[in-house]
Amino acid sequence: MESNTLNNLVLAIGINAVIAVVTYLGKMISRSGAIGGFIVGAIIYFFTGWQGYFVLVVFFVLGTLVTKVKYREKAEKGIAQEDEGRRGAKHAFANGLAALILGVLAWWWDQNDMPGTAAILMAGYCGAFATALSDTASSEIGQAYGKTTILLTSFKRVAPGTEGAVSIEGTVAGIIASLILAVVAVALNVTTGWQGVVAVVLAAFIGNTLESVIGSTLEKLPFINNEVTNFINTLIGAGAAMALFAILT
Repeated sequence: MESNTLNNLVLAIGINAVIAVVTYLGKMISRSGAIGGFIVGAIIYFFTGWQGYFVLVVFFVLGTLVTKVKYREKAEKGIAQEDEGRRGAKHAFANGLAALILGVLAWWWDQNDMPGTAAILMAGYCGAFATALSDTASSEIGQAYGKTTILLTSFKRVAPGTEGAVSIEGTVAGIIASLILAVVAVALNVTTGWQGVVAVVLAAFIGNTLESVIGSTLEKLPFINNEVTNFINTLIGAGAAMALFAILT
């Protein structure tokens, strides 16, 4: 194993081991979340470098912060994130698996002198995380501050926390969150230019909107739960980001 590869592997394992321990002790994630997050984070760091990894960090930090917003009030209403907002392994894989796969594929294509394809895949990588973050931000802020929540499938008013419900406040929060992640990704050259920002933010909006439809329809099926919906959501966001980035560039 080449020295650079070995150093990258050591950093991937070491950094994620420390973060897993700190976030677990800080009660930000559960024990399974520490294990799942370590696996997802280490693989992402190894294949996308610290820049790609930092996009994951932005997703995790902002997602954790918005989950804590008015948590006690949401808990009293029975709509708060379970386990005091601590994420488990199922959340790590549901929100990070699509991005992980795209990051590995982008590395492979880059290694085989196909940077154009790698760039499209990395736009999808950012789109997947932006979509997951947009979903989390819109749900948590919408539940905390949303004045009117409706179902997109019927446009009927429903109670905050209803699966698939949307609000103006939550939607705006989701757009802002995805914009922050997109700007960070461009600043770190994970994706590029205004095209990258537009592609990622629009893809997150598309994915988040369709997730609301999926949440109010498919989740009624016995084998479709919130984690499956989130994974589908990130796939949609990733696909939309790749398509938009390819068109714009």
